[in-house]
Amino acid sequence: MADLVWYIFSSGGAVVLLAAAAVWALGSPRSSAARRVLGALVLFYWITSTDIVPDTVRQLLASGYAPLTRQQVPAGRTAVVLLGSGSLRFRDWSDNQFAVVDPIGASRLLEAARVYHLLDADYIISSGGLITPTDRTRPSGQTMAEALVTLGVPKERILIEKDSRTTRHEAVIIKEMLAAHPVEHVVLVTSQFHMRRSVGTFKAAGIDVVPAIVREPQGFDTWWERLVPTDKGLKDSAMAAHEVFGILLYAVRGWFRF
Repeated sequence: MADLVWYIFSSGGAVVLLAAAAVWALGSPRSSAARRVLGALVLFYWITSTDIVPDTVRQLLASGYAPLTRQQVPAGRTAVVLLGSGSLRFRDWSDNQFAVVDPIGASRLLEAARVYHLLDADYIISSGGLITPTDRTRPSGQTMAEALVTLGVPKERILIEKDSRTTRHEAVIIKEMLAAHPVEHVVLVTSQFHMRRSVGTFKAAGIDVVPAIVREPQGFDTWWERLVPTDKGLKDSAMAAHEVFGILLYAVRGWFRF
């Protein structure tokens, strides 16, 4: 289901569906159904590839959450849980390697370092595995852990989780890690799109968390850019759809608690 959602909201999915509808309409010029489907697809992709649609969904999903302040977390042992997004690995002809987090992971990483220093937390769990391991990918939990050190987090304060494949899997594994490293408070760092599903998933796994939403990267500089179709708009709509369908699917499976 997740792969299908991502494909529908990709440029490739748009080309395939629009081309199929166009061929149908050209091959059946008298078919009103073909014209309606083609028109509906054009309108769908125009709307979903503008920034306004995903930004509205993001605001709804992030409703009630605010940037973390020191006052929100009582005194006591505290763990910061950083949920990864993805990372890429590059190699030269001598097989030297260099890995970087993706833009979403970078914004989460920066917020996790801020929260760690703000709270003087006992440790950070850097979490993120691979859905499909390839030569070009690397577990984001490992890549983010290395980057956290450059942001002033002591290496001995970082625990790494790199075996998870889904948000649900992260919650299950991290619950076991917290049992081995008990704390009184858990602060969860992830993107605004992802926070509601993450909080509900961790709650269903038996972990109460304090949400720390990430400051999203700057979108567009001018108002008119939000009204025209862009690759960024379509990608953000894919993220929005992924989270909405994810919440519904997790709720049906009992993996999400409101």
